[in-house]
Amino acid sequence: MAETFVQRRNAVNQALRRVRQAYRKADTAGELLERELDRLISRKTIVSPQSLKSVQVKLDVYVKFLNGIEGPVTDLIRLATAYA
Repeated sequence: MAETFVQRRNAVNQALRRVRQAYRKADTAGELLERELDRLISRKTIVSPQSLKSVQVKLDVYVKFLNGIEGPVTDLIRLATAYA
């Protein structure tokens, strides 16, 4: 039995929500990285390589979440084009 229009719309909307969820995770990680950078900029002392380790960790997390958006977007595109 074929899917109805409402079922198709709901499936695409669920895929959109998964993309938004992955985006929000990346956005949160980006905000944390930005706060860390702002903290280092506002320091009165010279930034040492030791204090940059936290930046590297936050950057790695941010990149991981950015890469995590690709899967849901690919699924969304595949699903949306299947209904076109």
